[in-house]
Amino acid sequence: MLFTLLEDAFPTKFKHAFRSAEDRERAQRVWMSSLKVFPPPLIVSVAREAIKTSKYFPDLAEIYRLCRAAYTRHGLKEPLQAYYEACNAPHPSLDYPWSHIAVYLAARDTGWQTLRGEEQRLAFPLYEQNYELWCNRVLEGEDLEAMVASALENPRQAALAAELERTASEQMQQRMQQQGIDPAAGRQAFLDLKKKMERP
Repeated sequence: MLFTLLEDAFPTKFKHAFRSAEDRERAQRVWMSSLKVFPPPLIVSVAREAIKTSKYFPDLAEIYRLCRAAYTRHGLKEPLQAYYEACNAPHPSLDYPWSHIAVYLAARDTGWQTLRGEEQRLAFPLYEQNYELWCNRVLEGEDLEAMVASALENPRQAALAAELERTASEQMQQRMQQQGIDPAAGRQAFLDLKKKMERP
C-alpha cells in the first residue's frame, strides 16, 4: 500500500529509485523491516502526509521520522518500549504514573498474568496487537483519558470491567498451571532473568 501510494504520487522518481521488480522487492523487505515497529494505518497516514508536503520523493528515513514524530506528538512510546514499561510496572493499576494511558489499557487487555508469566516471544505479540489498537484510536483523535474517566464514573460499568479483568486473570492462571508454569513465580522469574541480562 505504501509503495503504491508513492508510485502513484511520484511515478518518474519511483521508477528511478526502483529500476526493476527485484529492486522493488528488495526495498520492500528493507522498508518493512525498518517500519514494522509502527502500526500499518499510521504508516499509510504518514505516507499520505509526506506526499502532500514533500517536494522530493520521500525515502525510508523520511517516512520513519514522520512515523516517530506522530507517536511523539501524542506522547506515545513505540510498542516494544511500551511493553517493557508495562512489564516493569510495580503495580498493575490505573493510578500508576504511566507514560501514556494506552500503555496501561494494552496491558490490561493483554492480561497482567500474561505479561508477567509468559516469555516475551509469546507475550509481546499479544501486547503489541492491543497497543496498536489503542494507539490508532489516539492517532485518530480519541481522548482515552476521558473515555476511562467516563467508564469509572459509571459504577456499574467499572464493576463489570473489574469483574472481566479478574476473570481473565483467573483463566490465565489456570492455563499457566495446565502448562506447568507457577503463576506466583512468573514475576520473580522475569526479575531474575532481567538481573542476569544486566550483568556485565
